[in-house]
Amino acid sequence: MKKITLIVTLLAAMMATSGLAVADEAAFKKLHAEAVAANDKAASVQGEWRDARDKKAAAVKCGEKKMSYLHAAECFAKEGDYKKAMKYAGISKFQGEMGYQQAMEQKSAGPRH
Repeated sequence: MKKITLIVTLLAAMMATSGLAVADEAAFKKLHAEAVAANDKAASVQGEWRDARDKKAAAVKCGEKKMSYLHAAECFAKEGDYKKAMKYAGISKFQGEMGYQQAMEQKSAGPRH
């Protein structure tokens, strides 16, 4: 699990510094919709990762509260900080995609008797 967390962190950092140069409201709304769709897909196979959008997650601090990546993205967008909003929406989308992939790869996992 530590390796997965490290990989997610590294990939999120790469995404945040490379292809997310345009940070405005329209770009955020598009990425936010993609993140929601990716997490819905992951949830459909019970593969959603906790920090992606769980209301009880405490991954990022925005304002006075700690929250999930998707909720932090929404919080930063409300504050007008679209660069941070895009960063955390991108992480949430990535976690949704990877959660789906992980669930599909491990769907036959279980005890072998």
